[in-house]
Amino acid sequence: MLHECRAALRATIRRPLFAAIVVALLALGIGANSAIFSAVDAVLLRPLPYPAADRLVAIYEANVSQHDLTSLVAPVRLEEWNRMNRSLEGLAGSYFENMTDTSGPLPERVAAMRISPRFFSVLGTPAALGRTPAPEEDRLGGPAVVVVSDAFWRERLNGDPTVVGGSRTLGGVSRTIVGVMPASFRYPSTTTEAWIPAQMSAGLMQARQARFYTAVGRLKPGVTPEQAEADLSTVQAQLGEQFPQTDKGWTARAIPLKEEKIGGVRRSLWLLFGAVTLLLLAACGNVACLMLADATRREREVAVRFALGASRRAIVRQLFIEGLVLALAGVLGGLVLARWATDLLANAATQLPRANEVRMDVRLLAFTLAIGIATTVLFSLAPALQATRHEIATRLARSGRGLAGGRLLLQRFLVGAQVTLAILLLVGAGLLVRSFARLQQVSLGFDPHHVLTFRISAQWSERPEAVAARQLRTLQRLQAIPGVVSASFSGILPAGADFPPAEFKIVGRDLEEHRFATARQVSADYFHTMRIPLLQGESCRDDLAMATAATTPGAPVESKILVTRAFADRFFPNDNPIGHRVIQRYPGVIIGVVGDVRENGVYNEAPPILYYCGLAAYWPDPFYEVRIDAASTVSMTAIREAVHSIEPGRAVYAARTLDEALSDSLSQPRLNTILLTLFATTALALAAIGLYGVLSQLVAARRREIGVRMALGARPAQIFSSIASQAAAITGAGLVLGIAGALALSRIMGTLVFDVTAHDPFTFALAPIVLAVVAAAATIVPARRAARVDPIHALRED
Repeated sequence: MLHECRAALRATIRRPLFAAIVVALLALGIGANSAIFSAVDAVLLRPLPYPAADRLVAIYEANVSQHDLTSLVAPVRLEEWNRMNRSLEGLAGSYFENMTDTSGPLPERVAAMRISPRFFSVLGTPAALGRTPAPEEDRLGGPAVVVVSDAFWRERLNGDPTVVGGSRTLGGVSRTIVGVMPASFRYPSTTTEAWIPAQMSAGLMQARQARFYTAVGRLKPGVTPEQAEADLSTVQAQLGEQFPQTDKGWTARAIPLKEEKIGGVRRSLWLLFGAVTLLLLAACGNVACLMLADATRREREVAVRFALGASRRAIVRQLFIEGLVLALAGVLGGLVLARWATDLLANAATQLPRANEVRMDVRLLAFTLAIGIATTVLFSLAPALQATRHEIATRLARSGRGLAGGRLLLQRFLVGAQVTLAILLLVGAGLLVRSFARLQQVSLGFDPHHVLTFRISAQWSERPEAVAARQLRTLQRLQAIPGVVSASFSGILPAGADFPPAEFKIVGRDLEEHRFATARQVSADYFHTMRIPLLQGESCRDDLAMATAATTPGAPVESKILVTRAFADRFFPNDNPIGHRVIQRYPGVIIGVVGDVRENGVYNEAPPILYYCGLAAYWPDPFYEVRIDAASTVSMTAIREAVHSIEPGRAVYAARTLDEALSDSLSQPRLNTILLTLFATTALALAAIGLYGVLSQLVAARRREIGVRMALGARPAQIFSSIASQAAAITGAGLVLGIAGALALSRIMGTLVFDVTAHDPFTFALAPIVLAVVAAAATIVPARRAARVDPIHALRED
């Protein structure tokens, strides 16, 4: 074996260009496949990083009368479900709160979670340092404590192991650090930095319609999510009988926590993995063609070894070991490429769930090694067996020249397969490119250009009158900055999130009829800032009325509401909506109609919307939008300074342009499109190279035949045509199979495209044209070489 390995190394060194091409092709295929597998493994295959994670479920309330829309959970109901259910070991809840850390010289925002009792026990994760909150710290009036994340501990506390017992001023309260969580604990998101007991008042704990907890439960052993859902629904039905005004018609939903976290990206990740696997197969096919061509070049050597008494087994083993040496080099190159690509993917796929877990590890190394073994067998063994057939060796020993037709047939098959794979990837990439282009051309209903956005850290516990006064003061200060055209705020950025619609009533109509619309809280200048056109009636004039209502409790102020054209068309098809009164969370009167806006994301059609105008006294940290003059030099730094001049104890965060925010919302489809296009382009190049190689070898093998034909009167055009027809046959067969495969897979693609059908005629027409043009380019040189064969020289060759 050692002797054979040395011989394989010598054979590889003698063919440096051949070896370099094979290793590069294998490294490309293996590295790309391993990188995408790292994402598939981290996101889809690995369990969540909690003990017995398969028993964790996300819990929601759902209203049957409201089209089964899910909702967050009220704290009182969470406690009742905890007490009355028989299927879960426990339930816990949490809600998000942006806090300001004023422990240092400058205020910093902290992404904190307010948590219910049993939170860490339900998730089954103890602290890495210190402990989690004790029962007395969960109660109102208990000690103020905080548990911090590993990232917070390392970045802001310098990884000091003695921080437990120290304090940190968060939200204006000095809180004792009682624990540091392990790096793997990132519930509910990777950005969470601290966990603080909710310590709710008795009144809030009894508010049955205050649904704001994101709930999670741990199933008892042997219980399924469906059984838990049925159990909680039975409990909720009992509560509906006991509290008909608030609980009747409500039920429960239990969804596996992993599915709730990653369900939305499952199809796209498997699509990418399938695509990169096709690319790997195309690379292996190309390598196999090269190995077969090399076997042809070495036919005389093989024949001589047979003649000297070498067994077929020994020759196959030698050729296989030579392929193994190349494969090992390809695996090493693939690992280097995979390491680089994995880091790049983890940094680029910021919107991907569990993106922080995408990394090079032992599982990825094992997968890469398995791919290396599989590809070695795929591209080495078949050529070795083909090259050592006794009838070939015998014929070669007799004649010393020729080419086995079976080998050329195998090479044609491999190139045809590469064409099939290339067309599959081209169609998929074309559909995604068309889809992404449509996404970017969507009419949003507002103008995102020259708009800066940011948030200011605040807490839910702040007094409504103080929140309203601060919002008004902030808007006035922003408006005073030179170069600022207008300033506004909204609870959510336009096209930023898809929230379920809320039920509302129209005063004077059947109050039993269920109507749903998206509700947004915006300041008066929102429509001016966002360039949303007023179609009818009047716009909001100012925020002073709402400020008066917030700062003077009990002041009789009716909310002013603007609705979109979609709202007017659906609910007032034959009537003027202006002047009608509606009741959603609180009553208001419609004063105007504005253009439709894709508030729920670029993917979704513009919904019916109710815009409540005025200050958001009960929404302390809205998104601020500042439209600047296109010719001005207003920067985010100037805005930060303006905010700090009036709010020195608060942090400005999430600062970016609205264009950047919209771009971030499209990061996943953009990444899918870029990767699939890259894979398709590479597969197309591999198919072209394979076709070129087969045709060149065909011309070399038939050189004497071509010389005879030309001596007998065949014209160069006829020779050119015969080679081109061979290329057309190979390409045509691959095209037919590829298009058939693309049609068969269109059902999968249909779930991943926007405003484009999975059988898009333009894409299905363009992809074959592109491939045909590339195939024609790959054919020209070998065909011209055949047409220029000198018959005299060809006939004189041995």
